[in-house]
Amino acid sequence: MNGVKLSVVVVVYRMRRQAMNTLLSLSASYQQGVREEDYEVIVVENASHQNLDPQAVSRLGGNFRYYLREENLPTPVFALDEGVRRARGDQLCIMIDGARMLTPGVLRLGMLAAHMFPFPLVAVPGYHLGRDLHQEVAGAGYDSEEEARLLESIGWPQEGYRLFEICCLSNANPGGVINPMMESNCFFFRKTTLEEAGGIDLRFDLPGGGMLNLDLYRRIGLVPGTELVVTPGEGSFHQYHGGVTTRHDRERERLVREFQEQYIELRGVRFQGLRRQPFLLGRVPPQAYWVLDLSSRHALNRLEKLRRLGHDLWPDEPGSGA
Repeated sequence: MNGVKLSVVVVVYRMRRQAMNTLLSLSASYQQGVREEDYEVIVVENASHQNLDPQAVSRLGGNFRYYLREENLPTPVFALDEGVRRARGDQLCIMIDGARMLTPGVLRLGMLAAHMFPFPLVAVPGYHLGRDLHQEVAGAGYDSEEEARLLESIGWPQEGYRLFEICCLSNANPGGVINPMMESNCFFFRKTTLEEAGGIDLRFDLPGGGMLNLDLYRRIGLVPGTELVVTPGEGSFHQYHGGVTTRHDRERERLVREFQEQYIELRGVRFQGLRRQPFLLGRVPPQAYWVLDLSSRHALNRLEKLRRLGHDLWPDEPGSGA
């Protein structure tokens, strides 16, 4: 494993079935165009009553490394930090929510971008399995059992790209793959870029990390010299597991307000998603053509609106007039 180029860090807590699906989608038997010796998958789990089976994880490949840790706070930030510190690759891929399974070309494109650009930020767009966002269907008949039936209906994992047939866009990127994304739950960057961005901020100690992932994505995207790369034909698909922000109740609303307040306290401003013009990388399978159609329509509407207002289309892009 001395030739490891990429380290994928996956944080897991109380999601045994979903996490195993995610880890399977990271294996060399599922991912296309990559070799086991080129990358490692570092799984860091905060202990619960649903811990993963370490032997089941190791059977996915010799490049999987599993670490179980005790955590007193309801945040993934310390697990993420541990995974990053254990990483041996020059390039990192962060998956702070272990319930997000991937399409088969994600790792190949992530590593390809590292050859194409000196300092790429590769953002994989997000989706939710099922017809509606999980916070909208919680308690309305959609659950893990229904999701398992959906996956079986498309022949997953043999038919990885058919995930696009049973999903909807995440609210982190409702405008698709051309418009600004608030975050990515599977994104790649160099270790040196993370260092220049100031590293992982361990003060994000609220449930689920609060706005940890959004903050990290934005800070890395603003490091001088980075290029934003988006994969329109690949995706990160959230599985239902009753997570902190995918519940539909008053508690979720209260938590979101608390997240926003903490971000303002830490950064001094309200959160603003990264607005940089992306390079689009990779083939688009027929199952994802609808994503391109929706994305182009949203992009044209946004262009017309911002031109009418006299606003910059990509104000965070270097050299922008904003």
